[in-house]
Amino acid sequence: SSGINAEYGQTDKDGTEIGKQLIDLADESSPTKTVHEISDSDSEGDVYEALTDEETEEQVIERLRLPRLPSFFTGHRFFLHSESFPEFETIKEVTRCLITYGGMVFDHMSRDVRFIVTNSEEWQSDFETALSVNPEAKFLRTKWVDTCCEKRKAVDKEPFYLLS
Repeated sequence: SSGINAEYGQTDKDGTEIGKQLIDLADESSPTKTVHEISDSDSEGDVYEALTDEETEEQVIERLRLPRLPSFFTGHRFFLHSESFPEFETIKEVTRCLITYGGMVFDHMSRDVRFIVTNSEEWQSDFETALSVNPEAKFLRTKWVDTCCEKRKAVDKEPFYLLS
């Protein structure tokens, strides 16, 4: 049987006490207890303290904290022109990217929408309907969203506008 599964004080097949075969987990200069000292301990707290790093709760939280995502879409209000997207998955991906980086995505066209994202490369007649709700809204190609998300920063919108 393995020494790890054996009880303290047992002997191995050669008759040597298993506890004496264990070596220190840390070198002599370390304040960490040895396996032998842990075995002799009566307190479970001592075992826990000996086997764990002395990391404060704040240090653990800081170590596990995820980095902040950039928020380059903050203040931007979008509507996705769903009829121009060939697949629902594409709409989900674009929506996820816009929201992840701080944008607001509306589920219907409204006067609050500033940008209409389209997967179309040319002007479509039904775009006029969206503009009748908000004539100030601008049409942006999906490629602008993709480029921003890839670069993790806002890029110039001008080359990505779709004009009538």
